[in-house]
Amino acid sequence: MLIFRQGLAYAAANAYEKALASYDCVLGLCADYYEIWYERGLVLENLCRYPEAIASYNRALELEPAREIACSILSSRGDALQYGLGDYEAAISSYERAIASLPSYYLAWHHRGNALFYGLNHFQAALESYNQAIEINPGFAATWQNRGNVLVEMAHYSEAIASYDQALVLSPDDQAIRYARSRAIDKAGGIDDRKLPTTNPAWYGRGYYEDENAEAVPEPTKPEVEKSSPEPTPAVRYRPALLLEDELGQREIPLTENLCTVGRDPRCTIRIHSQFVSRVHGTLVCLPQPDGSYAYQVVDGTLEGKRSTNGILVNGHKQESWELKAGDRLDFGPNVHAIYLEPTYTPPSI
Repeated sequence: MLIFRQGLAYAAANAYEKALASYDCVLGLCADYYEIWYERGLVLENLCRYPEAIASYNRALELEPAREIACSILSSRGDALQYGLGDYEAAISSYERAIASLPSYYLAWHHRGNALFYGLNHFQAALESYNQAIEINPGFAATWQNRGNVLVEMAHYSEAIASYDQALVLSPDDQAIRYARSRAIDKAGGIDDRKLPTTNPAWYGRGYYEDENAEAVPEPTKPEVEKSSPEPTPAVRYRPALLLEDELGQREIPLTENLCTVGRDPRCTIRIHSQFVSRVHGTLVCLPQPDGSYAYQVVDGTLEGKRSTNGILVNGHKQESWELKAGDRLDFGPNVHAIYLEPTYTPPSI
């Protein structure tokens, strides 16, 4: 099993091709270890070879692993179906098999919610799935964030903002959550934050809704302090931007060109640092609006028609072309995604 441990070390170092070669070498000697088929599936999924990953997961399940391991395999299988192939119904079926075997497996509830929400637009069912995941594990920021997203779609803005608040307690530096929260406030009519319910980190134990009849607690009066200099004016975004996350971390990239190429090639307008994206993975085309503002359309691959290897997911759906709206999520590959940010202010036309 030394070769298997070597494969695990390669996988931990993101050397997936070498890990796959190690696993295949072991399976050539003995093909009856579900652990190897499972780890092999994870590596194939990271290589965006989703049908092969699913076949590897299926083989692992045929070898009847222990219940907890089977749940992990079924959940990973659901991820390959959902995020890789866009087969949401099959993904939900895989998650539900995991849940039926181990109802406390919160990740299956979380990803089931994603498939229901982003894949099938079943908002209420997705909300219930996120709520169940939170009851099991309230410390996972992504569930609170996605719960906020679905509440925005249901026009439950105050609850959405409270959900984003909890996500920020757990992940205070996540700019995507902050942006989603600001959009929810805008949709609610620009309500002052201080008039919205503040999330208590332990609120999940008391239920999801605040008492609307509770008496508001007035804020303490603060003494006026003479200011020696005016407050700095906050930065304003005049053009759309991408909040991109790849191997370098998270950064906001303003869209200042009428045509932007996106990919791993250093010559691209927006370079993505990841081996899993194509040299030119997508193209952003500026669409000037009648009111003088700007919008962008994303196209898979180049404008000449050469598509990327793995495609682009927009809000969980594979798209060849899509006119972007505020908050749209673009997935370019494993651990590489972007949020489309609209301008916070559009200057008047002259």
